[in-house]
Amino acid sequence: MSLTAALRDLNKLNTFVRVGERRSFTRAAADLRTTPSVVSNRIKELEEALGFSLMNRSTHGVVLTEAGEGLLQNCLQMLARLDDYVVEARNLQTGPFGTLRVQAPSDYARCVLAPLVEKFVTGTPGLHVHLFAVEENSTSGEDGFDVIIAGKKPSPPGLTGRDLGGIRHVICAAPGYFRRCGRPREPKDLRQHNCLTGQFSGVKEWPFKAGSRPFLVAVKGSLSSNSHAALAQMAVQGCGIIRVPRYAVQAELKSKALEAIFEGVALSPERLFAYFSKAKLLPAKTTEFIQFLQTSLATR
Repeated sequence: MSLTAALRDLNKLNTFVRVGERRSFTRAAADLRTTPSVVSNRIKELEEALGFSLMNRSTHGVVLTEAGEGLLQNCLQMLARLDDYVVEARNLQTGPFGTLRVQAPSDYARCVLAPLVEKFVTGTPGLHVHLFAVEENSTSGEDGFDVIIAGKKPSPPGLTGRDLGGIRHVICAAPGYFRRCGRPREPKDLRQHNCLTGQFSGVKEWPFKAGSRPFLVAVKGSLSSNSHAALAQMAVQGCGIIRVPRYAVQAELKSKALEAIFEGVALSPERLFAYFSKAKLLPAKTTEFIQFLQTSLATR
């Protein structure tokens, strides 16, 4: 028997995995509904075919050799991939099932997605959603997700995107800041104010319109952060003026902790997309979530 043939003997490999996990011929035999002698013979035949020892037997149990431990880990990885395939195949046939892994910017995940995913999983007992939040514009850890919510295409290859719509921004500050520093009457006045931005270097420009003509205003300030939540907190404390997505400061605007300015002329050119595999046969958990997301956001 060749090495390839030995590794294709699923019966013997399954027996080896059971013994390796249980560290006992007797317990493995019980799992497999056979006898310890049958299990022992299968392991012996597998070792002979491979040409090396897989385990040492003693009265205290079974101890895997270094080669045996390596083979066990490889088998477990193959079984995990097989499990993933079965879940995906079941998704295609029976609807959402398994774990849906979604990555999104932290404030968007907290303010927008969290309520929506709760609705999505309701009534779907076979589905679990893991919502992974990252800081704005982060490009780290993008592999292994079913859906990535982002403003620009992530780095992993083989992805396609679905437009989720524009992000409505708001320019705002605390009433105390306006009392202390004055309220800008037109966008160009922002050049004289402490504007807190999401960039720590480079040109910082905020978009506006005059009639149908768009224009940019260069701003500067003493503080910056890549976190909308941090910018909102600094603005509430009266540190300066911020421009952030409206969803990130909805509560502060409602409570009057922050006051919006230039709502008629401030532009929001940014958009968000849902990125996912461009494979022709996607699991139902992915396709149905994308459809649900688009429908839900269109009615907001």
